Amino acid sequence: MKVYLYDTQNGFFEGETFEDPKMLQYEEGVTPIPPPEYEHGQIPVFDYRKNEWAVIPLTIAKQQLSGTTSEPTENKS
Repeated sequence: MKVYLYDTQNGFFEGETFEDPKMLQYEEGVTPIPPPEYEHGQIPVFDYRKNEWAVIPLTIAKQQLSGTTSEPTENKS
C-alpha cells in the first residue's frame, strides 16, 4: 500500500513509498493518510497526535529547523 513519510521530530513531509499494511503499526514516521495539496513555498506537516496534516509556509519551516521558533505541531507538555 502507498504510505507517506514524515520526520518524527518535526512532522515535515519527506515523500512516499510502499509498505506492507501489517507493518504500519511498527513503523514510525509513516502514515497512510495522504498530505493535502500544497503550493510552491509551502510544506505539509503531520501531527501524529491528531493524525492529520497541515500546510505551513516554507519560511516558517526554515525558522523551525534553525531553532528560532517552536515546533510546527502543537507542543503539549
